[in-house]
Amino acid sequence: MSTEKPFDSAGEPAEQGFSFTDKRRVDPETGEVRAPKDAQEQAGGEPVGAEPAAEPAGAEATEAGEPATGEPAAGEPAADASDLGVDIPEDASDLSDSDGAEVSAEAAQHLEDLQRLNAEYAAYRRRSERERDRAHENGMVKVTEALMPILDDVRLAREAGDVEGQFAKHVDRLFEALGKLGIEQYGEVGEVFDPNVHEALMQQPSEEVEEPTVFLVMQPGYRMGERVLKAARVGVHVPAE
Repeated sequence: MSTEKPFDSAGEPAEQGFSFTDKRRVDPETGEVRAPKDAQEQAGGEPVGAEPAAEPAGAEATEAGEPATGEPAAGEPAADASDLGVDIPEDASDLSDSDGAEVSAEAAQHLEDLQRLNAEYAAYRRRSERERDRAHENGMVKVTEALMPILDDVRLAREAGDVEGQFAKHVDRLFEALGKLGIEQYGEVGEVFDPNVHEALMQQPSEEVEEPTVFLVMQPGYRMGERVLKAARVGVHVPAE
């Protein structure tokens, strides 16, 4: 089988012409998008039923005037957060308030605990101070009770005139020391009888007194502040009827 070659008018073999089809959709000279019809004509008469090459989805979206960035077009509703798989709590706007209320409640509880501890500590200090004072007082009472017989004898000796000279000075210093500690010896002739501090061992009527009066001190009394350690034992004159 032979293939015939075309010849020109001079009988010489004619050269075959070379042609190409510009299928670019954008005109390089004008920069405009070519219409599909023009593109088909420039394609060299392709069959009408031939399907054009598939174009990117972005190009079709651009031609239709829609954005190619995946954003919704104007007038279309935006995607809901639930469609994106994001769970947003209904009370999201109140989260900060609830957290603040919880912190405030916790701080109030701590403050209440601190105030209670301070009150308990203050009560403990007062109780400790009272117990310390009571222990000190009880100690002084015990010492005074042990010295009472000796102090009674010293007083009787002084009244009898047996305490003189250097010994008298030591006796005075002893009573001064007891006074500094709050220990007082009491009971003198002429005092008004007081049943709270005196113990009446005898009672005689007298026209010289208008109220019960001590006329004899048998044993002096001792007191520390307002507390009577030992009542003075005395004889009392009462008004005669």
